[in-house]
This record gives sequence, C-alpha cells and structure tokens, in this order.
Amino acid sequence: MGHHLETARRLRQKGYRLTPQRLAVLEVIKAGPGHMTVNEVLECLTAQYPTLTVPTVYRNLQWLAEEGLVAETDLGGGSRVYEYIEGHHHHHLVCVNCRRIVDLPDSFLDPLREAVRKHYGFVATMDHVGLFGLCPDCQEEAQTKSAVAGDALEEGGANGAREA
Repeated sequence: MGHHLETARRLRQKGYRLTPQRLAVLEVIKAGPGHMTVNEVLECLTAQYPTLTVPTVYRNLQWLAEEGLVAETDLGGGSRVYEYIEGHHHHHLVCVNCRRIVDLPDSFLDPLREAVRKHYGFVATMDHVGLFGLCPDCQEEAQTKSAVAGDALEEGGANGAREA
C-alpha cells in the first residue's frame, strides 16, 4: 500500500471523514516540491477541482498541521508555507540574500530547548523553525565585495593624499 494511502487509512481509523478534496490536498502537499503556499496547492488542484477555494485549501492544510502531517512556517518570503513532515520533524537555515533553504535536523535544537527549560522553566515547542542568516556562498560574496570596496577606498585615500 502506498504511503499516501497508508496515511489516509490511519486518518480514517481515527474517525476522520476524508473528502475527495481533503485527500487531494494531502496528496499534493505530500508529492509537492517541499514548501508550498496555499495558492500553490490550489493551483495544483484547480484542474481537478475547479470550484475549490483558498479558504478550503487553507482549512485542510491547518487540519493536516493539527494532525502532525504538515508543518506551517514563515521562511521570510512574505507568506506562510506548508510542508509534508510526517515522521520527519526538521527545521531550516534560510539565507536572507539568495533565499537558499537548508534542512536542519530537529536534534540541533535540543540544547536550546534544554537551556530554555533550565533557565526559564519554559517548555518550548519548536515544531518547524527557520533560522535566518547568510549561507557560505553569500558570506564569501560579501567578503569579496568588502575587500574590493576596501581596496577602492585605500586607492582613493592614497590618491587623495598625493593630490594634497
């Protein structure tokens, strides 16, 4: 039995009614390229379900998130994105320059969870976190630009000194 069908079977065993639209949203998000917006999910379904609406897709994605099958997060693109995660909780490193996204294992946040619990008595739920910064390629590019700008300033300063 395919994983998608196995997931549907487990949801039915829990007593959930699985409408064709709900199954279609599950199938699209599971087979999708990773992070998808509500509109991207809807675009994949409009040929099959022309009357499907954004609110319906959103409600189904929220339900899948409540069931632990989908994670909802903001990766800095201006809209919430959804990703199928059943059994694969992870986080993301997001480059603020080139928008590259790298998966980060959940275990990397264990020391932070423990520190927050120890210092604040707070049990943090970090379901799908995005950490923003610069990837190695963009760091290198920034250092190169900085070095070139520094050389230009030094040359300008030297020229200015000679002209005085």
